[in-house]
Amino acid sequence: MNKISTLVYSAIICALLSSCATVMRDETQDIPIHSNVKEVNIRVLNRHGIAVYEGQAPTVVPLKTSRNGYFSPAKYTIEASKKGYAPIRRPIDWHLSPWYYLGNIVIGGIIGYLIVDPLTGRMYSLDEEVNLYMTPLPK
Repeated sequence: MNKISTLVYSAIICALLSSCATVMRDETQDIPIHSNVKEVNIRVLNRHGIAVYEGQAPTVVPLKTSRNGYFSPAKYTIEASKKGYAPIRRPIDWHLSPWYYLGNIVIGGIIGYLIVDPLTGRMYSLDEEVNLYMTPLPK
């Protein structure tokens, strides 16, 4: 009986941990945004061009890592502007979390690998930080 209960508990633990990225990551990520110039106006746009944040750098912006769909990472673009400087427009890149591809392989999660993590979107991470380098306009 002791071996059976150990086997059952082991199976339960494996099932609970089979979606490593879902267990280890949150659905939002705080992205620090820095600039070489103070008080730069920034806008963060989602994949549809809708502003999800407007303010000034330096700042920290919480962004969702997924767009609520199967294998659907969130995609953002940041626009930066300041009088006397060339405007900047660049993407905030997404990446697969190491918890997704390593955690699910090690802990045994075909369910986590193909179903749970892709549905929750927690398998994605965004750039750890964004550094904006503003270039002065010629006078």
